[in-house]
Amino acid sequence: MLVQELISTVVPVLLPQDTGAKALRLMNEFHLTHLPLVVDNKYAYLVEEDQVLDWEDPDQLLQSSTPGTLKPAVPEGAHFFEALKVFYDTKISALPVISREGEYLGVITRENLLAAFAQYNGVKEPGGVVVLEMEPRDYSLSEIARIAESNEVTLLSVNTLTNPSTARLEVVLKTNRQEMHGLIATFERFNYTIKYMFSEELEEDLLKKNYDLLMNYISM
Repeated sequence: MLVQELISTVVPVLLPQDTGAKALRLMNEFHLTHLPLVVDNKYAYLVEEDQVLDWEDPDQLLQSSTPGTLKPAVPEGAHFFEALKVFYDTKISALPVISREGEYLGVITRENLLAAFAQYNGVKEPGGVVVLEMEPRDYSLSEIARIAESNEVTLLSVNTLTNPSTARLEVVLKTNRQEMHGLIATFERFNYTIKYMFSEELEEDLLKKNYDLLMNYISM
């Protein structure tokens, strides 16, 4: 998914002749702490809420203030993972998207990016999650996929993370199946360590057990 597919068309821009008060009002209205300043359709920098709050005169024009130094942006053809990295590094609330010529095209908000990330990782799809733990040298996506396929399980997404405290690799598998006992048993047969397992089925079983316990208690 490219960042140009995530551009918000409703978030406004700020112009040099706008006041600090207007900038704060728009940020409050759209629940953001940053808005892009655009000059002649070119992205200049992000106006920061904290910066404007420090002004003595909120009616001061943006063009008469000290230019901001926060200028993150991503090109329209970038993958949304690049936008995710910029959000993580800068902690901004809105990320401008620009053309090759530097023209302003729009912004990506954190909410837009989170929705895309959820879609990309199959979060909205029903199924279960298995987290394997292993040494990095033992990681083989082809073997993990083969084990899943042997249990008629489709992997909707695969993510890896190195635990900094153990240096071991955690492999997060989102599957299309809620019943995963066969898959878990096969992984264990191949000496994989199952760190976590989550499924809607397990949650339903837990609710049922808690309900049964409550009913037994009431009947006493």
